[in-house]
Amino acid sequence: MTEFMNLKVYQYKKMTVYNAAFNSLSDMQMYILSKPKVNDKIFLKQHSIIRRPDFPEDTFDNAVDYLIGGYTGNYDLTLEMLKEFEKTMPIRTYRRRQEKAMAGSHPNIPAYVAGTPKTMYRLTRAREKKFVTIWFNLAYSIHTLEQAVTNRGALTLSLIKLLEEYGIGVDLKVFSSCYSNDEVFNSEIRLKSPSEPINMKKCFYPMCSVMFLRRVVLRVMESMSFHEKNWYPYYGQPLTEDQFRAIFNIPDTDIVISSPVQMGIFGQDINCDSYNFFKKIDLDKYIKLAKVNKPC
Repeated sequence: MTEFMNLKVYQYKKMTVYNAAFNSLSDMQMYILSKPKVNDKIFLKQHSIIRRPDFPEDTFDNAVDYLIGGYTGNYDLTLEMLKEFEKTMPIRTYRRRQEKAMAGSHPNIPAYVAGTPKTMYRLTRAREKKFVTIWFNLAYSIHTLEQAVTNRGALTLSLIKLLEEYGIGVDLKVFSSCYSNDEVFNSEIRLKSPSEPINMKKCFYPMCSVMFLRRVVLRVMESMSFHEKNWYPYYGQPLTEDQFRAIFNIPDTDIVISSPVQMGIFGQDINCDSYNFFKKIDLDKYIKLAKVNKPC
């Protein structure tokens, strides 16, 4: 089991931190398929596998299969919503222009005939490649609407597309970080490196589906050697952005996508949600939009 999950347990101030890192979704699947022992002293029932009337979406086994096979669900509908939304937020793209110079790739004949010094053409300098790390927190309150979860994931995917169109490589890590009294749990997976383009279908399942957190992440939590009894039955409370940055030493230059409520996303209007979302992360620090949605 340990070859699929890198688990570190350590002290942070007066808290015990359980940090479970996976290199990929397939490693997470292999860990769960190895049937890690449930900490039944804490988790009296496994909420990861229980069928509930308010959560009819799918079974635990299928949720685990989706880690490799992918989950389509309302993918097409979400993609259409994104396309309509992105029409309202065009970016000022940077294009290299041709300029006169003393040295270049091809001659400027009129300038040569006129005897001017700049007798060549060259392209303006390419922008220096930039990179940013995005941390996407899967954890959220039990009162959060499913549409709010979907909107937050969709807006984050849109953000990544915007950044990459502007020449900024994105290192995307999804995590679930929560606490109960003096114990902290964090599970993280890298979904893409800065050098690879965004794979929308691969990211859709963990970022836009409630099933990933409620089935897959909870099963990982159930295997942790917690001692705090209050992990059950609600599986802890999400860390705030400030708490997450402090405990895991996340630099200010990284973007942290917190729970839908903390990002101002309520799942009732995508335009209202997008305004709050981009305001929260201060998008102007990274790219300049041609126009910005007005507040609701």
